[in-house]
Amino acid sequence: MITRQFSHLFLILLLAGCAGTKEPVTPQNGTTPGTPPELQVRTVSGEWVAASGGAGGTNSFETFKNYQYTLEVTKNNQQLDIALASADVDVQYALFDPLGQRISVSSLSRSAVNSFTVNAGTYRVVACAARRAVGKFTLTVIGTNSNPALIPSQILQSNTQNWGLLGGGGQDKTFKNHFYTFEVTEDNFSVDLELESADTDVELVLYDPLGEKIASDFFNARYRFKVIAVKKGIYTVMAATDKRASVGNYRLNVIGKVKSLQRVESQATTVKGSWPNKNTTDTYTVELTPNASPLDIDLSSADTPARIELQSSDGKRIVYNVLTSKSNYILRQDLPKGTYRILVSPSPNLDGGAGNYSLSVHGQFANFKKL
Repeated sequence: MITRQFSHLFLILLLAGCAGTKEPVTPQNGTTPGTPPELQVRTVSGEWVAASGGAGGTNSFETFKNYQYTLEVTKNNQQLDIALASADVDVQYALFDPLGQRISVSSLSRSAVNSFTVNAGTYRVVACAARRAVGKFTLTVIGTNSNPALIPSQILQSNTQNWGLLGGGGQDKTFKNHFYTFEVTEDNFSVDLELESADTDVELVLYDPLGEKIASDFFNARYRFKVIAVKKGIYTVMAATDKRASVGNYRLNVIGKVKSLQRVESQATTVKGSWPNKNTTDTYTVELTPNASPLDIDLSSADTPARIELQSSDGKRIVYNVLTSKSNYILRQDLPKGTYRILVSPSPNLDGGAGNYSLSVHGQFANFKKL
């Protein structure tokens, strides 16, 4: 029979062995026949890989980018020995009791070991490494009646996407940015969202099932992430550029108890036109198909300052550009379903005149046409 003193010694030897080898020492599960289940050596291994975005960060114990395990202890006053080791990266673990209260957090190192006295119940241990770190690790426990059980989770990935030639919409809620929905399948867990671009600074926004913004990350950076506790339901995430019209590729990852990442369908159209003189106005109509949808209208002209006016179908003004320029836009949030008119014209002031223009519209619409 292996004594508690021997199990503690085993963990010390395990960590000592890791220091001089390329790979972590991986002891075999189990011991000699007749060893009580709670004194058997139980080992699991894992690896953070770049394709999945690496690890979830130190002191970040709710994200499934880190490895989450449950430990079953069947006796009261049971010694529980835990060792986490890696030859590749510094690692850290945290132990939580059956009520979800944190018992202990290890220091950050290539090997972390500790011994606890616990009562019967289901415990949680989280294996962590620095955010986006990659490498292998080995988790070893003595004092449980079964191997550490990995809590299942999923990673949903957009793969490489592009905001297009006209770029994204900046920090505004607009379909110049890209929206995705996903489903959270279980209550009382956290979801981890990350957005990355090699080309431009990005912004990340999360909306709850009612469409309310519940999380965002706005700073100048090409990598954004957010970890937030959520309930079951359909959530929406906006993958945005930091500045309006910035162009480039991006990748979006959603990690947790999640499924069904889907891009929200929207439309974009661009037309070219010309004004023969400053008194010309071109009118277009567009039909918004959903309720409470944003409409984004871009107008540019290399020849003359110009302006946009948005009207209801019966010609009532909703909004227009007070100041004219050679590049202008209107963004209107939460417009009801229906038909709208878009009027584009040179500046009514003396600086306006004949010229060519380009008009772009982003939203969820149909039947865009010129009158």
